[in-house]
Parts: sequence; structure tokens; C-alpha cells
Amino acid sequence: MKEKMFAAFAANIKTMESLRRNEVKYVPGVLRIEKVIVLSAADYEKLAEDISPEYPFLKNNRTLMTAQPGGTFHCLLVTAETEQEGMLFALTENTLYTGRAQNVPGMELQGIPVERIALEEPKAYQEHAVFFHRARGLDDITGRDVHRPVPERQTSFRVELAVVLSDAQFRQFKECGLMEDKLFLFENSSRMWFDPGELCWHCLLIKGESSRDGILVEAEGYAYARYAAHVPDCGRLRLKDVPVRYEPLARRPEHRKSKGRDEAR
Repeated sequence: MKEKMFAAFAANIKTMESLRRNEVKYVPGVLRIEKVIVLSAADYEKLAEDISPEYPFLKNNRTLMTAQPGGTFHCLLVTAETEQEGMLFALTENTLYTGRAQNVPGMELQGIPVERIALEEPKAYQEHAVFFHRARGLDDITGRDVHRPVPERQTSFRVELAVVLSDAQFRQFKECGLMEDKLFLFENSSRMWFDPGELCWHCLLIKGESSRDGILVEAEGYAYARYAAHVPDCGRLRLKDVPVRYEPLARRPEHRKSKGRDEAR
């Protein structure tokens, strides 16, 4: 029977140097390593200098990790072939706990799966947008028209629903249809509001079935895009668990045979 391993973790630190210098507040826990991730020496140093929960390898292994401060931490151990040191990671919904393993070769790791990877850069998410009041179309919200409406200041936003149009419908909507009444805006008015306390727009994302860009809309109770912002790349938005509504002419992805639980009716 394996002996229990213990470790100390710090929440949401930015570099390993702060752990090495003991400049952080720790929480103790029982350590259970679920997988070993092996990086190149260069990638290990890069990660050590810029720790972030947005790295793809952390997201891809999220189901292996749990954290109970004072209890058990189910972790990834990240190291390099030439390193004595290792990084311990336990990612929860809002917190990345990081610990330091000072002597990886001396740890009992028999039977634990090992994966060798190249470190992928974390995705740079778009967190803020500039909304325009009563914009007519894309020229008004991308700066092409010098007579465009005055924008609101750049603030944060949260997508509450993604609405997928056919590519033709989306092209018409963004080019000249922002002031037109739309049933999908009227029917989802409760999903759109501005939170003055957090300075956050709760909005819909309107996009085409194959478009890269999209339009954020806060209709303020109306059936047209009373406030709108342009998003150049929808792939940079945080859309995990955001429900999706497909308009009648929009084609659903072929792999979706039926409506999933995350698809809005």
C-alpha cells in the first residue's frame, strides 16, 4: 500500500518563483497524482514563468483534478526529463491550485499514466467590447463610418445565448439589419441586460452558421439591436455551457443528430 503524500498549495499564483521563495499563502492537503505531464526543458521554464489556468493541457485534463483545501488534491504533476522539480496542479471552476514537488525522481509514481506533450499557448480570450447605441450596421460599429454613433466605453460582457443564423441572414443582419425588429431578439429579451454594478453587458451573440465574426446585442427590452458590438473572432469568446439557438434556415453541425441539453428551444 502506498504511503500518503502531502503537499502545500497556493491559489492562483503567476510564477513558480513565488513558491520557490515561499512568498505565498499555502493550504495543505493530501496529494494524489492522477497523471504525469512531461514537457521539454524550455517549455517547463516557460510554464514556470507564466502559470495560467487557460493552458489547453489543464483544460483537457480538467476531469482528473479536484481540490479540497485541507483535504485531498487530485493533481497533475508537470515536469521535464532533466528537472528535479515538478509543478503540481489542481484546477477547480474558479481556482488553479499550484504546488511544488522538489524531488520528482524520489516520488513514488509507479502505475501513474505519463503523457509527453509540447506546451500549447493559452488562448487569449476577448473579455471586453465597445457597444454602440442604435447602430445601423457593421460600418457603424467597426469605425468605417466617421458619422457613426458615439460608442459606449469599453466594458466587460457575458454571452447568455448564441443565436445562429444562416450565413445569408447573418450577412444581411450585420450589414444593414441592426435597426430591424427580429423575433429572436424579442423572444429572448430576458437574457439581455446591463449590470451597472459590475459594468457588464449580458447579451446575445448573433453569428452565421460558418462565420468567424459575430455581433453582440443588448436590446434593452426592444426587438432590435439597441446596443451592439462587433466580435472579429467568435473562437476567442468564452462560450462553454452557453446555450445555442438555431434559426430555421441555419444548418446545425452534422454531428448533432438531435437537440442536446445545451441547445435553446
